Amino acid sequence: MKKKIEELEKSLGYKFKDEKLIIEALTHKSYKQPYDNERLEFLGDAVLDLIVGEYLFKKFSNFDEGKLSKIRASLVNETGFDKLARYLNLGKYIYLSNAEENNGGRDKSSLLSNAFEAVMGAIYLESGLSVVNDIAIKLIEEN
Repeated sequence: MKKKIEELEKSLGYKFKDEKLIIEALTHKSYKQPYDNERLEFLGDAVLDLIVGEYLFKKFSNFDEGKLSKIRASLVNETGFDKLARYLNLGKYIYLSNAEENNGGRDKSSLLSNAFEAVMGAIYLESGLSVVNDIAIKLIEEN
């Protein structure tokens, strides 16, 4: 798995200092460990909401609040994060139970979206807002 994590880090342009943090971010609750990615997902969602909000605020200085909210809502959601997760091939890195894997878990939008949020939450915890901001905005602009 270490090789796979290195692949993911290369795709992200980020090297984790704490390997346990990225493993937690990639662990689905079905994997039955004392940890899973749900708390990091919660944090990542909030961080991404702020990052995208600030990005749109600066990029579209002539747009009103309503327009900005609509654009943010179109980006900060399961569909938007699923797209970014697929771009990173996150599905191949997620720790899943055999049952979830056999159920197509590696290709489920909700699972991929949640894992993306968790990875962003992990980067935020480890390196702060400016680092995760740079990574997230680069991914958003590339997609």
